[in-house]
Amino acid sequence: MRLLILFLAAIALAGCGGFGEKKPPSRVPDVPRERTVSPATAAELINAHRATKGRPPLTVDPRLNAIAANTARELARRDTLATDMHTASGLARRLDAAGYGASRAAENLGSGYPTLVMAVDGWKGSSGHNKNLLIRDVTHMGIGLALTDKGRYHSYWVLILANPDNPL
Repeated sequence: MRLLILFLAAIALAGCGGFGEKKPPSRVPDVPRERTVSPATAAELINAHRATKGRPPLTVDPRLNAIAANTARELARRDTLATDMHTASGLARRLDAAGYGASRAAENLGSGYPTLVMAVDGWKGSSGHNKNLLIRDVTHMGIGLALTDKGRYHSYWVLILANPDNPL
């Protein structure tokens, strides 16, 4: 199990580290900026994308929402995506610490997207992130959003996809 999580986290890293992927603009005027995220809306957007590729829908998992929200808050506190939290073993450690067993798990991070639609579109447009969105064997998802408080608006998005050992 841990080996598979590590492999999937490594795939996600390819899209998060700026490996030739287009980054969102730091300032997008005239776009209302979101302060909270609706997991149900996120699931609708992601499931619509999965359906176009013949993938089964995901169920929102409150436990994954909590893990994703905690991760997003920590990224916002640090004001960076460059952290050991988003390493091949970081996701596995965070899931283990929360008592969340999963046979498969993957994670997408995003930064600077003012809206959920922009974040999901960014993930769909990134080969590594999109690969995670379309993993056939994941069944559940959780999403978190946090903002920096350093005198400027900057968003941190975290999406966790998993196949839990004990679904709700």
